[in-house]
Amino acid sequence: MSRKTTIFRQLIFNVVVPALLALTFMGYFNYVQKKQQLVQFNTEKNLMITDELVRLMEMGDETFELLSENMSMRMEDISRRLVEDVFRNTDDIENVDLNRIKKRLKMNDSSEDIYIIDTNGLIVNTTFEKDLGLNLYSLGKEHENHLRGIFEKGIFVDERFTIENKTKNLRKFSYQPTLDGKYIVELGFYSSQAESFFKYMTKSKSEMIRAQKNIEDVEMFFITDATPFSFNKNAVIKDEHRALFMEAVEEERTIVVDEHEDGKWLHYEYAFMKRENTSLYKAAVLKIVSDRTDEKLLLRREFLRFLIVLGITLFVVTLLIYRKTRVITDPVKRLLNNVSRISDGHLDERAAVVGNNEITTLSEKFNLMIAQLEVLYNNLDAKVKERTAEVVRQKEEIEDHQKNIMDSIVYAKRIQTAILPPTDFIDETLGENFVLYIPKDIVSGDFYWLDKKDDLAMVAAVDCTGHGVPGAFMSIVGNSQLNFAINVKNARKSADILNELNIGVTETLREKGCPG
Repeated sequence: MSRKTTIFRQLIFNVVVPALLALTFMGYFNYVQKKQQLVQFNTEKNLMITDELVRLMEMGDETFELLSENMSMRMEDISRRLVEDVFRNTDDIENVDLNRIKKRLKMNDSSEDIYIIDTNGLIVNTTFEKDLGLNLYSLGKEHENHLRGIFEKGIFVDERFTIENKTKNLRKFSYQPTLDGKYIVELGFYSSQAESFFKYMTKSKSEMIRAQKNIEDVEMFFITDATPFSFNKNAVIKDEHRALFMEAVEEERTIVVDEHEDGKWLHYEYAFMKRENTSLYKAAVLKIVSDRTDEKLLLRREFLRFLIVLGITLFVVTLLIYRKTRVITDPVKRLLNNVSRISDGHLDERAAVVGNNEITTLSEKFNLMIAQLEVLYNNLDAKVKERTAEVVRQKEEIEDHQKNIMDSIVYAKRIQTAILPPTDFIDETLGENFVLYIPKDIVSGDFYWLDKKDDLAMVAAVDCTGHGVPGAFMSIVGNSQLNFAINVKNARKSADILNELNIGVTETLREKGCPG
């Protein structure tokens, strides 16, 4: 049944709703467009920052490469003198005073150090006391394989600048095994020029952040074989962001997340950057933190402006429609009141005929129809009462017949239940058991059967043709023939019992084939 409505509701639905949908679509479109513009602006700004940092890192790689080449000759000369002269005999290499050897070789006391590494990767002697006892194999499998390869090759190997484990400062290292292959002599040199260039890079990054509005922080985290690090010792990765950071590294893509912190909406972006041909790091993740609070407020104001416009439009249009519809609905309501009284049985009621319009004509025609209906109703009333009495009488007769039939079926159920195996006999014969027997109708076309002969327990679950009363008759025939097959025909095997059942049912029904 359709829901009752009014002219006012129909006008609201047919006029206001489409207008509101159009306004909503336009508002949503403008909101999405502005949001996309902000996202595009922020993306371009972050790309500009990324490009600038990549440019700085590429310039840094080239600078460090040149500085590394200038230091390589000196490191190779000192390493050769240590291996071929000073440590030709390594019996006391773990206890020798390396600082005195540094002075003898005229090495810089503050920026150049010597390390002695045994075959287990352990620093057993060094002029840099902070690293004494450090197991270099613990820095990662890649570093361990690198050192083992040096032991195997037995040649001088130097690297470009890398990050020192303890200080996180730039340092250049070289490695050369002793003549007996029991130790590696490692040299570690700092470079004031490298440090100066690094400070320049740090300053450039700070100036770049200040030049970009809403940028809170920019940090570069370098991915090595060990733990990720940053040149900024104060840079940290939030504990709740570590999973996002590792996802960016493992999937080599950019991960973003928005969070509300201290009254600000912060946008975190972790951008993975692959780097080639550099010994400083294998890859890097650029963390850019931007304050999106102003953008959120802008979008919120845009949304509130849309709601205000939508609300005013809805109010004005609804008010205009309401005032116009009253001109139409007031006469209709008066006619409706008259119709309601007539529908309640007051056939002498007539609709008021007012005005000179379509509703006036409708009222006149309606009054004529009611007058004709009143005459027909009075004639029909007597016949209806007579017919009603006859229908009541027939109904009572049908109910009596139905009761007799149901009583017969219920009694038939008692008879059918009586032919089923008793519960005590089932328990005695089968032991632990259960029976699920739920007839579809009061009586059933299915039955279960149990007998015990010659120490054999014979059980049958039988589905007879038909259900209800016909099926119940068949169940009685089937039960009788099973008992006949066992007790008279002395059948014991399943095949014999079924064969006798088939013969008995066929003869009983005087049919060919098995009905069950």
